[in-house]
Amino acid sequence: MVIIETRDLKYAYPDGTQAIDGIDITIETGKKIAFVGPNGSGKSTLFLLFNGTLKPQHGEVLFHDRSLHYDSRSLNEIRKQIGIVFQNSNDQLFAPTVYHDVAFGPVNLGLTEEEVESCVTRTLESMGLTELRDKPPHHLSSGQKKKVAIAGVVAMEPDVIILDEPLSNLDPAGASEIMELLNELKHLGKTIIISTHDVDLASRWADVVYVLKGGQIYSSGHPSRIFSDRALMEHTKLKLPAIVETFREFEARGIAEGHAPMTLLDLMDSMESPYIGVRCAVADCDIQKRQQVGLCMREGTIVAALYSEQEATGKALSDAAAGDEVLVENVRGSLLSKTGRILVVQIPRVIEGGSKNVDIEEVQALLNGATFDKVGAMGTSAKVTAAKAGIHPDFDVDVIQSAMLSALRGLDCLVLASGGMAELVKKRVDERNQGGNRHIQCSIEKV
Repeated sequence: MVIIETRDLKYAYPDGTQAIDGIDITIETGKKIAFVGPNGSGKSTLFLLFNGTLKPQHGEVLFHDRSLHYDSRSLNEIRKQIGIVFQNSNDQLFAPTVYHDVAFGPVNLGLTEEEVESCVTRTLESMGLTELRDKPPHHLSSGQKKKVAIAGVVAMEPDVIILDEPLSNLDPAGASEIMELLNELKHLGKTIIISTHDVDLASRWADVVYVLKGGQIYSSGHPSRIFSDRALMEHTKLKLPAIVETFREFEARGIAEGHAPMTLLDLMDSMESPYIGVRCAVADCDIQKRQQVGLCMREGTIVAALYSEQEATGKALSDAAAGDEVLVENVRGSLLSKTGRILVVQIPRVIEGGSKNVDIEEVQALLNGATFDKVGAMGTSAKVTAAKAGIHPDFDVDVIQSAMLSALRGLDCLVLASGGMAELVKKRVDERNQGGNRHIQCSIEKV
């Protein structure tokens, strides 16, 4: 189902700058959409046209198949359904406390004081912001400000959430928190639209990428099509995602084959072909170029050594000191270790009671009763449950990919997942199993 559509959309600023020049797009409900392009390509202007902040000078914007109208009542209604989080959070935060900032939208929706209190409390809990409730926004970190700005939009329960450069000025930890939050909101049925200069983010996160140039849609499609097109990247002055660049270097050396990958997991799968005779290993001791080495799997890592009772052997392509990486060619024999399993424990979402409805002792017993090499947590209530159970997750960002990569190294993984995100883990593993060389066992358990 199409949620936002534009038809021959045009907009020029008073100084004559043609910001949007004939854009036709259709955005489907529940998708993750990324707009990429250089500064001045029209991304921010397009977003302001989406929710009626700007009125097109030609063409139209449609929401759920209905053209936007620009009277006050219609605009108030559309802005309830299409929320925008601006690049600079300081432009959006103005109230004396976090509570009042998040309450601004619900208050303007005409909710009663009790309804506002309930709405804000629920939103803060679901986003892990309860402890910041009474703090002044200007005392918060950049990442906290961004989350509060998003909370202010989420509290109005819109169908579409638009974020202009959501990761700007954030450190890696803050950026990871924001992206996990967006994934959680998407899983709750929201349509998420972002603009970004980060091609690595767009390639691994988006369902659909739109490339803007000079106020027009230069190209659009799945990230694998967009970011594997050399000519497109050159003409739009965009850089290739690091994963694609790495794959092309491996491909040129005969280490990988197939389609350009968008994720690390895809890259590793491209290197598992039985016809590829080169492997990257960690040297167990000093190794000289062209020296015959034995290869084995040790704790999920390929190790090159000078003894030969291993199941696989080959010749070193370069000198390597102990602990260094070394490429080994003419590999013969099997290097496939056993595949680990993934157990997903479903934790109730915050609106379902969250960690309060979890038997913490049962979670601890589950962890103590089986040997798990890695533990992950995804979603606010899952992370809170982990903390209460004294569990320190090995990964709490890119959890699904991290768990699958670990399982392919022969490691068993426990994943605590909030609500429907548990089914998402199972779905992603099943999808990967359909195209991968090795099968990962994945099951879900509720507590």
